[in-house]
Amino acid sequence: MIKGVIFDMDGTIIDSMAVWDKVIEESVARFGVILSRTDYKIIDPLSQIQVLEYICNKYPQITLTAQELSDDMDTVVIERYKKFSKLRHGAHELMKKLYRNGIKMSLATLTAKRQAEKVLIHHGLDKYINYIITVDEIGKSKEYPDIYLNAASKMKLLPNECMVCEDAPYAVKSAKTGGFLVCGISEKWYEDKREQLMQYSDIVIKKSFDELSDFLDDNLC
Repeated sequence: MIKGVIFDMDGTIIDSMAVWDKVIEESVARFGVILSRTDYKIIDPLSQIQVLEYICNKYPQITLTAQELSDDMDTVVIERYKKFSKLRHGAHELMKKLYRNGIKMSLATLTAKRQAEKVLIHHGLDKYINYIITVDEIGKSKEYPDIYLNAASKMKLLPNECMVCEDAPYAVKSAKTGGFLVCGISEKWYEDKREQLMQYSDIVIKKSFDELSDFLDDNLC
C-alpha cells in the first residue's frame, strides 16, 4: 500500500514549458552559440548547472563559467515561473487528499532547490512537501533510481511503499527498476517514447491528476 509519493516538478505537477522555453538559448546566444538537436537530446535529463557545464565545455567561445551563467539565469527563471507556470489540473486537490490521509510527500527534481522552493511557495504546495531532493545533490541524473531511493530513505519508507509521479519515460523506467510503483504522465514532449512510458508505468494519466483518484482509493494505506 502507498505510504509516500515522490513527485517530479516540471511537466508533472507544474506545466512549465513556457518557463524554460528559450531561457537557455537566449543565455548562450550572446556568445554566438546555437544549440543543435544532439545538444537537446544530451541535456534533456540534466539539471540546470549540468546543462550549462556541458554547453560551456562544448562551446569554448562562452566566456562565462557555468556557475556564472546559472547565477545570471536565476532571477529570470524564478520570475518566469511566477508569470508562466501553471499547476497540472488536480495537483492541489491530490496533495490535499494525500495530506489528509497521512501520506508523506517529496519532490525529486532537476530544478535547482532554491528555484523549486520558490515555485512550491508560489503555488501554495510547500506545506505538503516534506523533502526536496535535486539531481545536483544526488550527483546522478534521473536515468538512475538514486534520487527516488534517497527520497524514500528520507521519508523512512521502502521503495515498494512509495509511488513516483514522472513525465519523462527514462525517469519512469529508472523509478520502476528501483522498485517503486509508478504513475506516468503523458506529455507531448515525449510522444516518441510513449511506448516506454506505458511499459514501465503502473498507471498513466493524460491530463489531470483526477484520473488517479480510483487507483489511489485502491492503494492508499
